[in-house]
Amino acid sequence: MPLVEDSNPFAYPAPIWTLFRSTPRAGGFAPGTPGVVTGEAQSNAARSRLRLQLRFERGRVADARFRAYGCPTSIAVGAWLAGWAVGKDVRELAGLSAARLRKELEIPDQRAHCALLGEDALRAVLDRLPEDPSP
Repeated sequence: MPLVEDSNPFAYPAPIWTLFRSTPRAGGFAPGTPGVVTGEAQSNAARSRLRLQLRFERGRVADARFRAYGCPTSIAVGAWLAGWAVGKDVRELAGLSAARLRKELEIPDQRAHCALLGEDALRAVLDRLPEDPSP
């Protein structure tokens, strides 16, 4: 029997499945786009990889993109991070934790590594920020 377009055959939590299916902000910025800072993280055990790009203007995230390779949960984490980051300043970005990601996306224990992947990608962006991230 074919799967229905919106079916969720593995019963992922609704926030994960919705972001996995729609993947808002997926992709990347053109090379050389002013104000873009890129961070990457990977989980060798889970074979997941997340690339997060934040474009800063006047000290805040003006736009964001992500690319994720892995399970639906890791892809949803990238989509959520990219959407959540828009409008945030560095202090707000630094306050995000894997625990919050787990809560927001209803990530189960067996997928906790996906939340850590998201936290690591965001930390990688923050580690690469210049003194003044505004272009």
